[in-house]
Amino acid sequence: MNKGTQEIVVQADALREFVSVLYQKVGVFKEDADAVANMEVETDLRGVYSHGTRAMPRYVHGIRSGNLKARPDMQIVKEGASFALLDGDRGLGYMAGIQAMNLAISKAKMTGIAAVGVRNSEHFGAAACYSMMALEHDMIGFATTNTGGTSIVAPGGITPVVANNPMSYAIPTKDEPPIVLDMACGISAWGRVGTMSMYGEKIPDGWLLSKDGQPTNDPKVGRIMLPAAGPKGYGLAVVMGALAGPLVGGLTACLKKDSEPSEHFFYALNIESFVSLDEFTETMDETIRIIRASKTAEGVKRVYLPGEIEWLNRQKFLREGIPLHKNHLDSLANLARQLEVKVFWESS
Repeated sequence: MNKGTQEIVVQADALREFVSVLYQKVGVFKEDADAVANMEVETDLRGVYSHGTRAMPRYVHGIRSGNLKARPDMQIVKEGASFALLDGDRGLGYMAGIQAMNLAISKAKMTGIAAVGVRNSEHFGAAACYSMMALEHDMIGFATTNTGGTSIVAPGGITPVVANNPMSYAIPTKDEPPIVLDMACGISAWGRVGTMSMYGEKIPDGWLLSKDGQPTNDPKVGRIMLPAAGPKGYGLAVVMGALAGPLVGGLTACLKKDSEPSEHFFYALNIESFVSLDEFTETMDETIRIIRASKTAEGVKRVYLPGEIEWLNRQKFLREGIPLHKNHLDSLANLARQLEVKVFWESS
């Protein structure tokens, strides 16, 4: 099926306002709703549809069911000059993540580097949302989260033992697009598997196992995922689960039950504390240009830097609108009707 026939193009500003209103309808303060909506739409603009507004109904249903708080009372429970621990009070993970990363950035301005952990929170969307916050302050940002239940096997195993924890670094540049690494420790994000399934795309060999440990290309059967690059992705998942887990007073994924909260971990690194910003960013720009100009394999037009494809998507979608799958928009429309909110893309 032609991918374009499955999509509807919507404008970013209209989508932001729509999503914010939906959150406000379930009790989220407007300021918080605007901030969360902006992060979700920014993720769609980067073409990472699995972690943008498509996940919104899940969060809203969590609020309506009482599993999430629309207005959490988040508290700093421990704090020092270059660290803090925040209790998210089972609110939206976005809200805790924004507060935590802002706090890390503020502290890093004074100390050079600062880390903030979050416990008692929930899913926070794409990790890049938070690492990229540091770019506006000429800092390197890092974010990871403990996504909850186990779904990734150890190399050679068929029992899931770690979560598909993501990790993201954002690195400033001068004139070139910033370096933004956002990767799952599994061979793919589960949300990407869902997106591929939505578009009717085949899941590649070597990604998924059935519950019995048998290889499968069927996303409806695949419940277990292999780690990225075998022992490397597995090792990273263990480490990310330690940072966003026991370090902040939470649990590793294999110790969690279904209803356990999520934990997050962030840090910001102030470049000027180590070297002049101009020196750093000019060197990064030169590095990017050399990599981009490198010789390619037969049939490959060019190579890309981490985050460059998403940066290019954003420029294009800001001009032309965001192409979203009809099923993606149908889920938002169904939620809007429940909350008596006008569905803007159906009015034209």
